[in-house]
Amino acid sequence: MDFRIWLASAAFLVSACAATTPASIAPLVENASTTELWREHRNPSLSPLQLAFVEAELASRGQTSSGRSYIGQRTASAFGKALYARGNAAATSADLANCSDFGSSWQAQRFFLDAGGPLSDPHDLDRDGDGLACEWGTTLRSSARKATTVRTPVRTRRTYSSRCYVGPRGGTYTITASGRKNYGGC
Repeated sequence: MDFRIWLASAAFLVSACAATTPASIAPLVENASTTELWREHRNPSLSPLQLAFVEAELASRGQTSSGRSYIGQRTASAFGKALYARGNAAATSADLANCSDFGSSWQAQRFFLDAGGPLSDPHDLDRDGDGLACEWGTTLRSSARKATTVRTPVRTRRTYSSRCYVGPRGGTYTITASGRKNYGGC
């Protein structure tokens, strides 16, 4: 591994480990290169919050997979599971952001994370408490499904009979792969 790449990755990891609040994680993720983000995405020591920021940033860059890694690889299983306590929304209706306020699910997830989610959901974007705002869980599941679907090429296999046929004059023949008669084949 190139020393500069290793140093950049190590610096990102040290910074990310020190970062424990959304306000401290967001700038690190935004300023990292896409290559660094995919490298960190594969890092098993990232906290769930750090991983959520990395995936939202990758999605904002139009990245859903890289090699064997894909967004939702470790987070899609949370979809629909109540992992975080949610009470009745304490925010007034004037404070609430709606899923329809965002152009995409990653934008809603990023806003949710910046506002303190998944531990805090002041805008009530994660009512089921799975840590995934609006339709972000559906996006993750779709990404995971696409990445894990193995596409095998469809091969049509022609079978040809080795059966001998008798011609009109009494000669015998077989049918070749190209569909022609082979009189010497029996």
